[in-house]
Amino acid sequence: MDEGRDNGGQRWLLFIYRVPQEPPGRRTYVWRQLKGLGAAYLQQAATILPDRPELRAALTALERRIAEYDGEASLLETTSPNATWEQETITRFDEARDAEYAELYENVERLEDEIARESRRGKFTFAELEDLEADWEKLVRWLHRIAVRDFFGAPSRVETDAVLDRARAALDGFTARVYDQPDTTEEMALPVAPRDTEEPAHDTQDVTR
Repeated sequence: MDEGRDNGGQRWLLFIYRVPQEPPGRRTYVWRQLKGLGAAYLQQAATILPDRPELRAALTALERRIAEYDGEASLLETTSPNATWEQETITRFDEARDAEYAELYENVERLEDEIARESRRGKFTFAELEDLEADWEKLVRWLHRIAVRDFFGAPSRVETDAVLDRARAALDGFTARVYDQPDTTEEMALPVAPRDTEEPAHDTQDVTR
C-alpha cells in the first residue's frame, strides 16, 4: 500500500488558517512555510497536503506558531471523495513541481554554458573550478528541496536528472583538464620552504602578499 493511501483512496491533510494582518511579516512567514512544504492552495488560507508523518508534524508546529501570532489554524484529515478529484489534485501538485524543475533545468543549462565558455577560453584554473563546484552544489541542494515535496513523481524529474548528469559529466571533464595543466601540476608539487624562526619579524611581514 502506498504511503498516504488506504482502501478509500489518498489520505490528505487540510490546513485552514487565519493570521492577523499586522504585522505583515507573520502572514509572509506562514505562506513561506507552506510553500516550502509543497502545499497546494484550495482557496485563500486553505491548503492541502498528502497525509504523511513528516508533513503532519510540520503542520502541527505551524499551527502552534499561528496560535502564538494570535491567529487561528485547524489541521483536518480527509480522503479523496472520488478518483477524478484525486487525480485532478495530484495533477496540481505535479504541475507545481514541474514548474520548479523547469526553473532548475534552466539554471543547470547555464552552468553547462559556463563550463563550455571557460573551456573555450582555456581557463582551467583551480579558482574557476572552485566557482563551478560551488554553483554545482547549489543546484544539488535546489534539486533536493524540490524532490522532498515531489510527492507523486512529477514527469519533469526524469529530464531534470538527465541534464544534471550531463552537467556533472561536463564538470568532471573540466576538473580533469584543470589537473592536467602543467602549471597547476607544478604548483601542487612545489615544496614549501620551511620558515626560518630566527628571521626578524619585520622581514617576513610581506611574504604572503
